[in-house]
Amino acid sequence: MRINGIDLDPAKNPAVLDTYTWDQAAALRYCKAQEAFLEECAQATATAHCEGCLKSVLVGTQAVPASAAIKDGTAYFILNLEDGQKVLIAAAAKPVSPSTDVIGTLASGRVAVMPLNTDSVKRYITEIAPRYSPRAFGSVPRIGIGDRQTVTVWPGIIEALEVIGGPAETIQNSAYRELAPMDMILSPPSSEVTYLPGHGSLNIGHTGSSIQGFWLAGVTSHIENGVTQPYGADLDHVPVKSADENGLRKAKYLIDCGRHFTFFTLDTSALFDFSKSNLSERYDAAIEAGVELYNYIKSIKNGEAFDYEFSLDEGPGITEPDELRYVLDQLTKKGVTVNFIAPNVGFEKRLDYRLPDGMPGLEARVREMASIAADYGALLDFHSGSDKSSTTYRTISKACGGKLKLKVSGKLQLILSEVLADMDPDFFNEWWDYTLVSAKAEADAGSTVAAEYVKMVEERRRAEGAEFKRLPQDRFFTDFSFGMVGAKDEKGNFLYRDRFYSLKPDVQAEYTKRVRDYVVKLAEDLELSQGVN
Repeated sequence: MRINGIDLDPAKNPAVLDTYTWDQAAALRYCKAQEAFLEECAQATATAHCEGCLKSVLVGTQAVPASAAIKDGTAYFILNLEDGQKVLIAAAAKPVSPSTDVIGTLASGRVAVMPLNTDSVKRYITEIAPRYSPRAFGSVPRIGIGDRQTVTVWPGIIEALEVIGGPAETIQNSAYRELAPMDMILSPPSSEVTYLPGHGSLNIGHTGSSIQGFWLAGVTSHIENGVTQPYGADLDHVPVKSADENGLRKAKYLIDCGRHFTFFTLDTSALFDFSKSNLSERYDAAIEAGVELYNYIKSIKNGEAFDYEFSLDEGPGITEPDELRYVLDQLTKKGVTVNFIAPNVGFEKRLDYRLPDGMPGLEARVREMASIAADYGALLDFHSGSDKSSTTYRTISKACGGKLKLKVSGKLQLILSEVLADMDPDFFNEWWDYTLVSAKAEADAGSTVAAEYVKMVEERRRAEGAEFKRLPQDRFFTDFSFGMVGAKDEKGNFLYRDRFYSLKPDVQAEYTKRVRDYVVKLAEDLELSQGVN
């Protein structure tokens, strides 16, 4: 289909649109072709006194058995269609009148076909099957798991959650790095870029997923995979680039796009002024922005619970105890309930802790910070949590008394690269080559990190000669590989994204297994696994 002059196949590009029913006329035609089956479902509702009975009717069909729910004598379930669309079906022994938009009715009105979109899914998880709704949990220890690969990574994450127990934020991406508003995703590449500290520039929304589409795809995936453990949805690193009306308006727009998320992480680091030693002068602009946005979230949630996190980790150095206490004290005095706060404890992306004070220094620092946070009812959240050793994870867990949160993101995308290197080397080699070009461009633009990593791989190439092999562990690749997935041409067409969502079944199965194993091990190292299964 064409949107804004962009050719897009939504079936091969999930988490872009805020609907799974992008051609309602075609969807109704497909449903009419299955009218006999849908009428059977309506008849079964009269005798299906439990959801298990309904599920037995759906097994082996294009319906999603895990989505089966019965409310006031009406059965609801998701139906997959031949063209990749999905719809929400309502069926009953009598004519149905669901409280949502209806594309059409079948079986003399006893079957209603509804679009599967943000509005209908929100109603489904609120009114019909609340067991599938993401929720806020307050200051409760857990992990947050980023989902750059959306529907291909969620099966492994959900399997892991069933092993370790919830809660966890299993829907999580950065609002203006990994995600972007849908209108921006469905546009030519923006001249605006964001920056990864110490590395260089990256395109906004570099995964190709929109904020709205990501929430919809995430919740739908949790329904389809039959999640039983509690989970949340984190709109991570909502940036506030300036304290003026324009900066706050942009942040509020991102929050509007993600209004159904249950967890909001505010990144006001652009407002920190480290030229000032006075803490008020250093942090007050950021604090005021954090207060205004907290109140804005509260207003649009309209009584619905949410979790709030204030991020300090993007600062240039380790957060000092007096800084942490000052920020928490000011936010609390201004009426903000801070569930989590993310200080800079010396973690670096994709590197283990390497400061000279070692584990004893890290443990002492974290213990003091955790005590300060506890004074305000908050827990520490550790960002840049990927690629740390088991010793590091156990150290911070011990220092926090097991009461902590840790976020990972990039590692789960890198696991895909490792699977592809093993099972689809041609695709991996193409990804590797694309990334090397990107890293060289960042080096030419002044990134010393990119220049160092490019030099490392070129030296390895010269040393190994004919034996040289592209590796997913090459440092330039681990740090710059994210750009290919959502890359666009000048008109805004995705160049490669559909290929990342067309994995061979054996590749998908192995990716699911490795993601599950990684998340389970992470939770065990952090002593956050409840071992429910």
